[in-house]
Amino acid sequence: MADTCWTNQRFARLALALTFLAGPLIGVPEFAAAQTVRDVFQKVAPSVVVIRAKGRDVTSGGQTRFSETGSGVLVSQDGQVMTAAHVVHAMDEIKVEFLRGETVPARVVSSEPAADLLLQLERVPSGSKVAPMADSSTVQVGDDVIIVGAPYGLSHSLSVGHISARWPPNTVYRSMPLAEFFQTDAVINTGNSGGPMFNMKGEVIGIVSHNISKSGGRRIS
Repeated sequence: MADTCWTNQRFARLALALTFLAGPLIGVPEFAAAQTVRDVFQKVAPSVVVIRAKGRDVTSGGQTRFSETGSGVLVSQDGQVMTAAHVVHAMDEIKVEFLRGETVPARVVSSEPAADLLLQLERVPSGSKVAPMADSSTVQVGDDVIIVGAPYGLSHSLSVGHISARWPPNTVYRSMPLAEFFQTDAVINTGNSGGPMFNMKGEVIGIVSHNISKSGGRRIS
């Protein structure tokens, strides 16, 4: 089983395009290099969020309500959150939960349906931190990485691993021909989707996207 993640190079292009709508991502603090996984986790956890969304299906029998749980990361001081598009696609209600348990309503401001999506919070809770972005082109196979998210709805859970491979666009997942992927042996489960992958400096290098098994690719939601 290969757990995969969008490279930061991909969603950096989207973020750049969005600056005309939402303003540039300015004032992002830099995190000092950390020596231990615990250090990295403590620094990045305030920037990681749990996304809880509600939607509805319309069938011949009427409307059925459903909910989805995913992860995301705060990427600007004015309240922009990056996640995977399928986490909140066509949802009626989106709420973002921070480390201290504070929940804030959010709305979609821009989306690449097959890839990533940007949410705008109504407000930014005190104590939250903006995650710094890394240049994903410098990431190499064997690099240590950590993933923080909400597997099975469990807030701010940590998994640790390495970059197992880099997959060029239009190779590992052909429905996303423009996306480069990182493969990792870090554990990714339902609820991690949309969450950040960090390097050991606490910088975001990618967004969790897919879990590809022997039986084929499936979305993590």
